Amino acid sequence: MNTIQHYAALIANVNAMQSRLNALGYDFKETAPRSALDVQLIDALVATASAMLAEAAALKDVVYDPTPPEEEPAP
Repeated sequence: MNTIQHYAALIANVNAMQSRLNALGYDFKETAPRSALDVQLIDALVATASAMLAEAAALKDVVYDPTPPEEEPAP
């Protein structure tokens, strides 16, 4: 099974997200303070990230149990 492509895509997305988080941190420090909307969006981001971490950890508990092929009806 070739799962490396999934991991490569996930790592690329995580790296892009890390870059955006760093940019937001810079903006909040150097450009303008956080607004109330920023705080709400950060809370939503944290909630989504927490759910994704739980989903990622749950992958370790997935049991291999392939669905049997459907039988073709008799003519």
